[in-house]
Amino acid sequence: MAHDLTAAKVGRLALPAWPDAWYVVARSVDVGRGNVVDGLIAGRPYVIFRTEDGGLAALDAYCPHMGAHLRNGQVVNGKLRCPLHHWVIDRDGNVSGKGARPGRRTRVWPVAERFGLVFLFAGEGAAPPLPRTQSDEYAWTTGDPVVLATDWRAMMVNGFDLHHMLTVHQRALTGPPRFSRTDDGAMRLEYTTRVLPGGGFSSWVVKRVARDRIHVSQTCYGATIVLESDLGRVKSCAIFGFISEGGKARAYTAFGTRRSGFLWRLRLWITRWCFVSFLRKDYAAIEGMLLTVDDIDDPGVRNVSTYLRSLPDLGAQRADG
Repeated sequence: MAHDLTAAKVGRLALPAWPDAWYVVARSVDVGRGNVVDGLIAGRPYVIFRTEDGGLAALDAYCPHMGAHLRNGQVVNGKLRCPLHHWVIDRDGNVSGKGARPGRRTRVWPVAERFGLVFLFAGEGAAPPLPRTQSDEYAWTTGDPVVLATDWRAMMVNGFDLHHMLTVHQRALTGPPRFSRTDDGAMRLEYTTRVLPGGGFSSWVVKRVARDRIHVSQTCYGATIVLESDLGRVKSCAIFGFISEGGKARAYTAFGTRRSGFLWRLRLWITRWCFVSFLRKDYAAIEGMLLTVDDIDDPGVRNVSTYLRSLPDLGAQRADG
């Protein structure tokens, strides 16, 4: 009998299924000019379209006229045209068409692009600050999205699981981890590791570059992790965006390195390769995981669980509404 991975045990005080946060829903390259993509956040359907001038807009997925799904619409003169009666909706949600009353509108969703990724906010109130890096000097590339048969919260918690750094990645902490809240309300973890033998070729490469010390700062923005690594001679960054999809979890990734010197493109390729090799080990370990965070002594898991529990749950708000 198949497990329902959406019903994972997540502790006596449950982690929110849909924390009130920005979600990565696509890569920028997947939303070309004139394209429309659609999806669900907390059971609420949306569409995103890119206008001819490159701008993005996000709307409720159904036409306010008779409810046709707008994923089949067309982008015409910077507006989204319904496939049924050709009512059109602009980026601000203004609706026009035969029989449309003056001032008619549909809901607009906050949407933004960073790191080569598309972020969407589904909450009812003001959007929180977007995930950000501590440096603006990075050049970016994205990875292929990965879908795993697990709860997305397992992927988030795994990112802050300090004990698994040794058992899965052969990395040993050289001192106690440090936890803090950023000025925009996110949770930050900082630590330093050294590379142990047995991690494979990618670990050997990292050890040669890092001279056996890797300083890491990673920040949780609800459904997104921003991880910045300082290897001494090289500084790099990775973005991990998680979202629930049909009882599974989809992970979006972006990788950055500083755009300096004539070898920055090679460094960017190596950065992506090292991070992807690192992630493959995590994916293999948590595939099919039924998450539980009761009685966990790992400080990273405890802190990220506490932080996630502090965020409102969009799913609960949706049910109450």
